[in-house]
Amino acid sequence: MRVFKYRGGGKATLKRDLASLARSQVYLAPIDTLNDPFEAQVKINGESFEIGKFLKMLPTFKYNENIKIAEGNFINAISKFIETSKSWGIYSLSKSHKDELLWAYYADSHRGFCIEYDLEILKKYQIEHEPSIDVEYQECIPTIEMLDMLALNDNQQLLQKKIIATKSKHWKHENEIRIVTGRTGFYDYDYRALKAIYFGHRSEEKFRKLTMRLLKGRSIKYYLMKPENGAYNLERHELEDLYHSAPKYMENVAKVEAGVPYLDEKITPFENLINSAIEIVRREPYCRKIIDAYLSDSKETPDNPVFYITYERNDGAIRNFFISKNEILLNGS
Repeated sequence: MRVFKYRGGGKATLKRDLASLARSQVYLAPIDTLNDPFEAQVKINGESFEIGKFLKMLPTFKYNENIKIAEGNFINAISKFIETSKSWGIYSLSKSHKDELLWAYYADSHRGFCIEYDLEILKKYQIEHEPSIDVEYQECIPTIEMLDMLALNDNQQLLQKKIIATKSKHWKHENEIRIVTGRTGFYDYDYRALKAIYFGHRSEEKFRKLTMRLLKGRSIKYYLMKPENGAYNLERHELEDLYHSAPKYMENVAKVEAGVPYLDEKITPFENLINSAIEIVRREPYCRKIIDAYLSDSKETPDNPVFYITYERNDGAIRNFFISKNEILLNGS
């Protein structure tokens, strides 16, 4: 899925935003910094309040008889969950690159830019196990009930959706999706998640040139947004990458540990294929070292065997890269 992030072009944020782009980083913000004044508001026992203020209210909170019968388990569970939620990081994205209101609100009145990501690749690196939740737009503030807490251990996203992914229908045009992490702050992502930059129709040429220079060698598409003649609509017009001949960004050839692959009776017939697979993975930008390679029992088929290449990433994480015979042949063509 392609998703979009609008950024400003003003001096106050420009340096920060371009630096994050150049470093392939996203910033996951605390809940209380989001711009909607009704953000993270819920109802509990008929009372409406902001999540961040709930814990302070607990000593005087009046819960009904059903909750008393549960001996306060409901209150204890929700207070613990909300305390955890205060440390969540939120990265808000849109599913549209041409909403004129988003360009006005978040891109410095069309002087800024919009980033296009491949969501699956964006999440593969440091936020691969974190949820992405579609925002729901409705008339009323969501209510947290005892059943939500009973289901907490089985499906945390149900409660997360109520707390940080439910907004008023007035925001529906944002068509938002949110990545939720366990902590706030910067996260690195695979630079290949960045697919395109859309410049606002009021953006300055020197800003566009600077952006292209900072992102050279990454095979990114560039567009300039312009109002469509005779209609309330924005159109994209592709721009030439001024640095299209720059060397490829993050070229890499990782080392292979001695004895990899170990050619036993099972793997010997596939020696050429698995060596080709190793060569593909060792050229992955984030691969530091190949440490194992073998045939995958769980994923293979007789006509299209699958191999796994175990490698150490440049951040120290150990990952398996699965690749089939057909993908190896296609990659080598």
